[in-house]
Amino acid sequence: MVINQIGVGVALLNTLFMATVGTLALGLGLAFGLGGRETAKHIVERWYSRSRESAPRVAADATDALRQTRERVSEPF
Repeated sequence: MVINQIGVGVALLNTLFMATVGTLALGLGLAFGLGGRETAKHIVERWYSRSRESAPRVAADATDALRQTRERVSEPF
């Protein structure tokens, strides 16, 4: 109420408050992101190695599924 009596507009205060909150959020996001870089790197490396290890099994499963589908399609009704 005091701010309104002084003559500072509500729109200006809302804009300044949003800018302050946005700046804090950006700062925290950068701090968290830059601080967790190594952890994120290890997680992504682990996912990548697991996908490389399971690729032959996935390919074999896909081949088996294709073979079974072809067999079922060629069967008479």
